[in-house]
Amino acid sequence: MNHFVTTVLSNLAKGEMTLDTPKNSPMVRLKIRRWLHWLGTGLFILFLPLVLSYSLYLALRQPPPPNPQLIAHRGAHKGKSTPLPENTLAAFQQALDIGVDWLELDVHMTQDGVLVVIHDETVDRTTDGTGWVKDMTLEQLRVLDAGSGERIPTFEEVLDLAKEARVGLLPEIKSAQLYPGIEAKLVQQIVEADYVENTAIQSFTPEVLDTVHTLNSNLRVCPLYGLGHLTLSGPQPGEANTVCPMAEMVFLNPWMLHQAHTRNRQVFVWFGLIEHPLTMRLLLALGADGLMVDDPRTLAGILQR
Repeated sequence: MNHFVTTVLSNLAKGEMTLDTPKNSPMVRLKIRRWLHWLGTGLFILFLPLVLSYSLYLALRQPPPPNPQLIAHRGAHKGKSTPLPENTLAAFQQALDIGVDWLELDVHMTQDGVLVVIHDETVDRTTDGTGWVKDMTLEQLRVLDAGSGERIPTFEEVLDLAKEARVGLLPEIKSAQLYPGIEAKLVQQIVEADYVENTAIQSFTPEVLDTVHTLNSNLRVCPLYGLGHLTLSGPQPGEANTVCPMAEMVFLNPWMLHQAHTRNRQVFVWFGLIEHPLTMRLLLALGADGLMVDDPRTLAGILQR
């Protein structure tokens, strides 16, 4: 485009074109055709490696998992599901009613040492209050409206809900540096509830998962990977046999799934910005073992459940 503009300006300066030159004149049409030619060539060169990579991957991939896992990301709270506040008991119950396999949730700790389920370090975005979770007691948090009259649940409440429904639990430890001892407290509650076999603890921080593994080697851990992480071939923290990459990165390098599967690791994929029925279908076709979605009702329909 810059070349085209430069050429037009140069022709104007030379007098070969004027501002009155018709847009459909032979000279303008020729310049446009040349620009489109170079644009097409550039796009072809850019996308050819990606097309070849996908073609080779699809030709050599293993058969897709027979039973992909349906994971409700912060409950069922978007899309075809009835809009409900994220990370609330209502959203988790709706997910269970849909028939999900796992509940995914975020865990922080209050000033008085209670594990609570909320995504952010502060209550500002998801409630009618303001302040840091770490600076508030459970009693102070309980008076806040998390939307539609819902309250911030404790981890124990969501654990009981999952246990009653016999579904898996995927708690993510958030901002562990703000909550000394949060790993031990989370592991303790899971062990006391006798729900170790049905739980996998997530974190973006490898040291957190190593700590969890040291506390209880029977408890599964699941490292989370985000923007810029395009490989799953290396050693995993906490000897993890489940990994959780970002969907957008998997689309850039579908061989990530192959890397994990050849090492007998499951792959649960989470979405950044592109959760859509089409991207869900593509990830399933590529061989994802499970998808974390805000709209589990749509994924349930795709899985014909």
